[in-house]
Amino acid sequence: MTDGAKQSYLAIDLGAESGRLMLGTLAGGRLSLDELHRFPNTPLRIADSLCWDITGLFAGIKVGLRKAADLNLPIASISTDSWGIDYLLLDERGTMVEPAFHYRDARTARGVERVRSLVPWPEVFAETGIQFLPMNTIYQLAAESPERLAQARQLLLVGDAINYFLCGVARAEESLASTTQLYDPRTRDWSPRLLRTLGLPREIFQAIVPSGTKLGRLKPELARETGVKALDVIASCSHDTGAAVAAIPTPGGTWAYISSGTWSLMGAELSSPLLTEQCREFNFTNEIGFGGTVRLLKNIVGLWIV
Repeated sequence: MTDGAKQSYLAIDLGAESGRLMLGTLAGGRLSLDELHRFPNTPLRIADSLCWDITGLFAGIKVGLRKAADLNLPIASISTDSWGIDYLLLDERGTMVEPAFHYRDARTARGVERVRSLVPWPEVFAETGIQFLPMNTIYQLAAESPERLAQARQLLLVGDAINYFLCGVARAEESLASTTQLYDPRTRDWSPRLLRTLGLPREIFQAIVPSGTKLGRLKPELARETGVKALDVIASCSHDTGAAVAAIPTPGGTWAYISSGTWSLMGAELSSPLLTEQCREFNFTNEIGFGGTVRLLKNIVGLWIV
């Protein structure tokens, strides 16, 4: 990029209470950010279950894309980050198998019981390095009905699913995959042992790719609908905490962070996972960050209580 030249990018940031479309402009080595559109993320009650309104979220994203098109700027790419853990099941046509369950839905309790009956907790931690939370993907999937799993041809966590809806390419970005408690941070792949033990079909889990992977081009029909010109869809840090920590302007050396949103996360970046008994007893967690770093962190009370 020549000095003074500008380049624009779009970022979809999905939190547990709201979503937004951000415009990032890089010029002269400096990044400026503008919020183009913010929209609510309101859970739904379907029968006795708490679920996400994925259709509503994507409608909000398309409103933001129309606002981006109105700016008439050359935009290089778009990417999505979201909260971790929650996922969508997609059928053979790429259509979502309704509903998309919320991590606070009560079904997770029976998932915890089932996992504990199949594999001891110390072994789950040793395999994944992820703290115990009853809402983790592993417990949600253990509570899934066989009928829903039989319909599924793809499983994508929320941020990766939005990228799929944008370009039609299904991949699991590693920072988001690491939140599932089905990912082995040493092999950097899905844990075959846990998938096999829980009877989860390996074929629905997508290939894991590093942060910054180019997935494809924005779907032509979506470009026509919103007025946005063709642009690349990138799997950046699809996990919102991973994205937040990647943005910290640290000079290097020893440092720690607190990232506060719906949850507050306190931790540090390491080069390799910490899988010790003490780490497990403290209920610390090892999540993957940008560039393959390991974010050793502790979940603490966040702003959701407000």
